[in-house]
Amino acid sequence: MRHIERLPEPAILKQKHDEWQDKFEQAKKQNPKARPDATKYGNPEIRKNLEDCSYGKCFYCESKLSGASKEIDHFIEVAIDSKQAYTWTNLYLSCSNCNDKADHNTIPVNTALDPCRDSDEEIQANITFEDECICSQHDSLKGLNTIKKYHLGTELLDMKRGKWLRHIMKDIIDIQNRMITDERSLPTKDEQQRIKRYMQPDQPYSLMSKVFLEKNFDHLLETTYENQK
Repeated sequence: MRHIERLPEPAILKQKHDEWQDKFEQAKKQNPKARPDATKYGNPEIRKNLEDCSYGKCFYCESKLSGASKEIDHFIEVAIDSKQAYTWTNLYLSCSNCNDKADHNTIPVNTALDPCRDSDEEIQANITFEDECICSQHDSLKGLNTIKKYHLGTELLDMKRGKWLRHIMKDIIDIQNRMITDERSLPTKDEQQRIKRYMQPDQPYSLMSKVFLEKNFDHLLETTYENQK
């Protein structure tokens, strides 16, 4: 999870919000279990804006999404507040795993992290990683609630994050071999940028990558061969 800067409300939602919301409220009068129309809050313009907010990643787990795996989550569940069914700030891009979240009665949203509200510093103060395994920072209750609510510790996510770490390590080993060949103790600027690229928010699992690299390869992040000359 990383902090997400939300883009302006899509024009289609500004134009259609009241109409869509009124239809949904009427439907709920006929059937209290009625759901908002997914073809409306999943309108291509809305979906595109959400994808642009998070670089096409799940707002919660940072998995890169494609095709049918792109779902739109109501951050505050419709069952809790039906008036937010088509509210822009309540729509989050999600994978199916995270969208199958623990409900509000089990873990209220205000007891867990919110990527659109909380800063990177706040997120990192509550969750961290041991290699590919996510865990709460200093036994943070908010961190634990976040992991539980959005199922961030599943075996499938561990497998995906582990695969990404192996990809990073392949790059690290290549850079280290070049350093040995060139008899250097430091990476070049280009090599350091290759490493730091994994920590950028447009990359999959960027918080995990940041924690992993700072913990294990901090010496490759501090300075470069050119700067030492």
